[in-house]
Amino acid sequence: MENNNTLGLIFSGNPEVNLGELMKVRSLAAVPVGGRYRIVDFMLSNMVNSGIVNVGITTGTKHRSLSDHVGSGKAWDMARKTNGLFLIPPPETLDNNTRTLESIDFVNSAMSFLTRSRQDYVILSDCNTICSINFEDVIDKHFKNDADITVVYTEVGELTPKELGHHIMLDANADGSISDIQVYPQRQKTNLAYMNMMFIKKDLLIELVGDCLAHDKHSIAKDILLANLHKLRIFGYKFDGYKKTIDSIKSFFGFNLDLLDPNIRHELFGTNDARSIHTKVKDSVPTKYGREAEVKNSVIADGCTIEGRVENCIIFRGVKIGKNSVVKDAIIMQNSRIMDDCRVENAIFDKEVILCNGKKLIGQGTYPLVIGKRTIV
Repeated sequence: MENNNTLGLIFSGNPEVNLGELMKVRSLAAVPVGGRYRIVDFMLSNMVNSGIVNVGITTGTKHRSLSDHVGSGKAWDMARKTNGLFLIPPPETLDNNTRTLESIDFVNSAMSFLTRSRQDYVILSDCNTICSINFEDVIDKHFKNDADITVVYTEVGELTPKELGHHIMLDANADGSISDIQVYPQRQKTNLAYMNMMFIKKDLLIELVGDCLAHDKHSIAKDILLANLHKLRIFGYKFDGYKKTIDSIKSFFGFNLDLLDPNIRHELFGTNDARSIHTKVKDSVPTKYGREAEVKNSVIADGCTIEGRVENCIIFRGVKIGKNSVVKDAIIMQNSRIMDDCRVENAIFDKEVILCNGKKLIGQGTYPLVIGKRTIV
């Protein structure tokens, strides 16, 4: 069922997130994950599965890969005459700006999309929060609470000081209203973490963004949520399922290996089209396994040739692993080639990497090796 009165706005990047070599040629939203997906697929699919048929995705300078991936939106049933999927050009000041652009700047770049849309409400979300959420539940709770803004949060355990530096923490009253917001605190006072998703009336968002820009303020968390905590009715929606924020190489590596857990795969990808994760479809032949191939606890995409040993790995389309090679605890992206007699552990290979015969690349489980796109080792 379509949610005709809500549009979606997804931020394709985050200035505070740097995945190193993986973002050298692409935006955060376009980073490949899970054997055949891109990071943006999860949030975009959540919106589509929740009946939202008008979605804008903001872009930055490295938007070619994202544009190629989403195309017209056909894979998400978003190629429509009215509504549909829109890539929003980056802010005009992106190339020559002396400061780092923030979330409000990208909302402002989408102002034409917002004002022309017929919907009255907006869901805003970062692209790199991985979960399976039904936004219809968020919307229902928003109206039940007669809220001005509803933020989505999850319960977390004890965080390290470094982890706290990437989190916005919340406190909630018994009625669900938000009583406190701590932006990147140094000490943990609560276990409720904001998931960088919010639901708000479109006209209110436009008004708040305009007021922030007039006062040279640019952060949604600080200048909209925190600044209006006691002026607006801000309520929370608690999400209880699997959630991962991809904001570092460590979390990227961890999420991909999480997909080897069948319970997590089942929750994220569902068992029917109503909750599945959609992506760009590519036709390819089945994977070919050699006589001596051995595969354990791994996800292998189509079009691969496996002649060695693969364990605890995510292997993308078109990868070739040679004879007597061992690949363990690794993420090997599309069309990479690992020749004969090689050993790879705790590593991430971007697309089209070639590892020559007899080479060994062994990283640490806490911080894997990352090999950039089209590198020959």
